[in-house]
Amino acid sequence: MRIFETSLSDRDINTISETLRFGQLGFGPNVEKFEKEFEPFSNKRYNIATNSASASAFMIFAYLKERYGACDVYTTSLGFISPVWAAKHHGHHIVFVDVNEDLLFDRNDYLLTKKDNDRQVVLMPVLYGGVSDIQDWKTNGDEVVVVDSAHCVTPKIECDYSFFSFHPYKPICTSDGGMISTNCEKSNDYFRMYRNFGRLNIGSSYDIIQDGFKFYMNNLNATIGLTQIKSYYDNLAIRKKNFEMLQSDLGDGSWLLKHDRHSSYYFATLITERADELNRNNQLARHYPLLHKTKLFKNNDRVLQNTETLFNKIVNLPLHDEAFCLGDIK
Repeated sequence: MRIFETSLSDRDINTISETLRFGQLGFGPNVEKFEKEFEPFSNKRYNIATNSASASAFMIFAYLKERYGACDVYTTSLGFISPVWAAKHHGHHIVFVDVNEDLLFDRNDYLLTKKDNDRQVVLMPVLYGGVSDIQDWKTNGDEVVVVDSAHCVTPKIECDYSFFSFHPYKPICTSDGGMISTNCEKSNDYFRMYRNFGRLNIGSSYDIIQDGFKFYMNNLNATIGLTQIKSYYDNLAIRKKNFEMLQSDLGDGSWLLKHDRHSSYYFATLITERADELNRNNQLARHYPLLHKTKLFKNNDRVLQNTETLFNKIVNLPLHDEAFCLGDIK
């Protein structure tokens, strides 16, 4: 199975070379352009480019702490550590929710575990594998919804904030990078200042008026991202075709989790009793350890029955490789 290779035209290479030649490697004009061109994907008014999805999550939970104080954050255990760590770091209370049969946030389990207190409720579903929505998703209207959309660049789930990853293996890739998307003007202002050390420029100098850090996306990564936006739908067609090929190659009682109409088809998740064998022999992965089983969260006493049962059957198969099929794994 070959490693992902970004397809770049000669024109794309020249564009990137020009950025290098003129030394525009820090914050630069293509960052704003990338944000603007990402708007049709996120379907949000404000798009704030960052240096990673982890930085994006960190800023979101910093803002929520400043606005609401410590919140109750409900999320699944099947996800990457940095968003949950960011929430914990800012003093929010983490409550792990079970997943449904599609490995997505289970609303019914959330309602069963919801705590009765005065803290603001934050829901953080993970769009696992690149799906764009969660079937029958709805909220009570008083929760803040933060969507971990690191796997999907075209989320359709209703939310207040979403954050993205442009890691080299993602559907839109750079060497590294992320994005926050929202319709909230106040938080947009906060994030843009936070990603630049909390600075307010004054003449030839600046003042520090809020918390912040070096979280902005650099101009080189934004330039790479712009070339990838142009080829997104062509690459998506390849990913979707590969998924359909995998579906036709199934047997022995295994099944692939569904992808919806707007999915980014980041990877195909095979549920099989042979998961341990396939992962071990073919250097595949479940991607993440269950967070509620890690040392950091080991004091969590919830039993997530569906999560723990399905986790042992997961094989995540890449979709970016044109030559890949189930026949390649033994």
